Amino acid sequence: MGQPIITYLPGSWDLLHAGHTRIIRAARELGDFLYVGVSTDRLIKEYKHTSPIIPYKYRVEVLKELKLVDYIIKQDTFFDIEQLRPYNIIQIVLGSDWKGKSFPSLDACCKALDCDVEYIAYTRALSSSKIKEKIIKNAIPIIRSQTKRS
Repeated sequence: MGQPIITYLPGSWDLLHAGHTRIIRAARELGDFLYVGVSTDRLIKEYKHTSPIIPYKYRVEVLKELKLVDYIIKQDTFFDIEQLRPYNIIQIVLGSDWKGKSFPSLDACCKALDCDVEYIAYTRALSSSKIKEKIIKNAIPIIRSQTKRS
């Protein structure tokens, strides 16, 4: 019996939705164990230039409840080689929306850890960005609905 296949799936996981659960399921099926990286609020603000809707500790809490997730890794920086080295990660999984983009820290990490990158089809119809856009578009009806409930 060989070494277990440990898959690493990083993400922000803000406003968890079916697109997220689809990639989590697909990543889990690629190996024996699925380790999920969760970006800190600071890291998200740094690269998305906006804070997440759901704070880090609550995003972690939700992900820990998913039976497909074996372990959570706090992601303070992208693909921190020294942070990931102890986990013996065999493959890193990303959404196909990242394919073809320049990501030097990913390349360095894969080389140092001798791991592969797999890309899972991105669910275009479902994204946190689209959810946020829909909330903004419907802001007035949402506010009216909330004030009626108060």
